[in-house]
Amino acid sequence: MALFNDVHYVLASSTQAGRHKKLSALLDLHGATSAPPHTHIIALAGSHIQREYEGSLHVVSDMWVQRSVVLGKLQPERYYSPDPIMIFSGVVACATDLSQWDLEVLSAGITSLGGQWRTALTRDVTHLFALHKQSDKQFRITQNMNVLDTATPPAPGKLSPSALIPPKNPASVLNKLKTSPGGFYAGTPRLAYRAEYFTGGRDGNILITKGLDHDEEFIIRGVFEISRKNFFFTPDGDFNPANVFHGRLADLKLSCRLTAGRSKAFKFSSRDFPTVVNNLSAFENLVLKERYYETVSVIQDAIGHGRSIKLTHNLFEANDEAQGGTSDEDGNGSTAITHPDSLGSEFDIVTWPVADRCKGHLQDVASKHNICPLPAYDQNHVLIPPLQYEAKLKGALVEVHMAFYHHRVKKSRRDIFEAVLRELIVLSPPAPMPSSRFKRRRLDDGPCTERRNK
Repeated sequence: MALFNDVHYVLASSTQAGRHKKLSALLDLHGATSAPPHTHIIALAGSHIQREYEGSLHVVSDMWVQRSVVLGKLQPERYYSPDPIMIFSGVVACATDLSQWDLEVLSAGITSLGGQWRTALTRDVTHLFALHKQSDKQFRITQNMNVLDTATPPAPGKLSPSALIPPKNPASVLNKLKTSPGGFYAGTPRLAYRAEYFTGGRDGNILITKGLDHDEEFIIRGVFEISRKNFFFTPDGDFNPANVFHGRLADLKLSCRLTAGRSKAFKFSSRDFPTVVNNLSAFENLVLKERYYETVSVIQDAIGHGRSIKLTHNLFEANDEAQGGTSDEDGNGSTAITHPDSLGSEFDIVTWPVADRCKGHLQDVASKHNICPLPAYDQNHVLIPPLQYEAKLKGALVEVHMAFYHHRVKKSRRDIFEAVLRELIVLSPPAPMPSSRFKRRRLDDGPCTERRNK
């Protein structure tokens, strides 16, 4: 279906002839029509026509057309008002390294005057605010991070996000993993001596840092390659409601396998992988075993493929209504649920891209659950949209930060351990699949091996 298939537009009479022609061509190209009955009136930003048509038509600025085309999806009309009072109309803002008070002031000001605010750097962000040039995300205050006119390249000085994020240096990544606060490098020997379990959490026992005056989850971090096998970091995790062993969609956990990295630049990933596995095994051994209980380990062994680590992520979390008006932070899902409106329509639970077999089940859980997108960022530190999970993560070299959980299931007599994703950053994209001269050939042309020798 074309992008503007249901749009019947009329352009405001104040639109200049040249601009009128370009907008009409762009709209028509993507399926819109100027035939009545009209649904949208499109005016230049700053036009005083909003109240004339209020309630009868969607009144939007020309930027609504441009941004919908750039992002490949119709944008909410209410954020693209041509009203000159709405000075932040069309702006999608985000910030880094700012205090909570500054964030509240900025977000309130921008949203009250027509703009949108994102808590993460998503693909639709147009303005990013930072205190200095070398922030955590290596950004400065940059306008028009997405090109508004698809036919026009970025002007000199209008850098794209990819131009502002320098390539990851292996030494700096390893230094960050070893020395930055908030976690422990997974390749550090005998980490189990620094950890203990906090028992009685809502969703099990969580590994915490030993010896602190407050309880803080024990974060393990390292560099791994995401295996192409058993990859279920997809929008629906290959959930099949017809399979009784899959349970409920609301309980779905996405998962993948982490293996030793094969990158020569990040050779410490493969060098330290045995130590990582030993640490995870030691975490599991911290739990006093019950007789006749089966252990379900995070360490996976596969014949011919070596050892891997199962990494999981809860796709849904019950909202306040489902929890009776209370919310906890001791569950093993996302530690910080972000409202879909602050992430953009790509991350909305209502439009979450599941397979047809799951859509009815998704509607059932939508009213009482929040969606928890993967906290996975690409090489430019942009949150990866769900439709790109497989293309950007399967086979990629990644920096992973994870928590560790234990569940004792008395009914089935099992001790289940989980490595739960907290954050993931792509360091190197997936390598292309091996090519073959035997593929995409015409069989009636004869043996390709003989043709090469002729």
